[in-house]
Amino acid sequence: MAIVADARENLPAEFAGFQHRANSMLLKLDYGHDRIHYEVWVDGMRGRVEIGLHFEDGQASTAASLAYFDARIVEIKHLLGPQIELERWTASWGHLFESERLARLDRRFAGMVARRLAAQIAVLQPMVEEAAIPREPRDQMPQPRGRWRQRAKR
Repeated sequence: MAIVADARENLPAEFAGFQHRANSMLLKLDYGHDRIHYEVWVDGMRGRVEIGLHFEDGQASTAASLAYFDARIVEIKHLLGPQIELERWTASWGHLFESERLARLDRRFAGMVARRLAAQIAVLQPMVEEAAIPREPRDQMPQPRGRWRQRAKR
């Protein structure tokens, strides 16, 4: 995948070792904690691509992450640009992101997305590590709803 390879190439060595998973519209990267991860989401309905850091670790962790990054939002916007937004979606889900106009999905566009993703990681990952917000146990997380819900073990 071009975005993954380009992002690794554009990152300092200490941040090039991320894990990733993808489907046709979504790429997730993390550093061993999948509920706090970077995401590239292609939203064809709105004609946008979102690039950002997601907090999906439960209510307390998400609230702490949002408070930490809110206290540094001026610095973050200075380093990454005024298009960066910090947003809470639910009690246990928030993100720090930018939304770009979706262009033709070619090598040039993938390179732009990879550069923005790498820039975010280079600025934000040291802050994630500095914040050292305790992880919430998985059994406290609400169960997924809808068609993605897992079957109960019998």
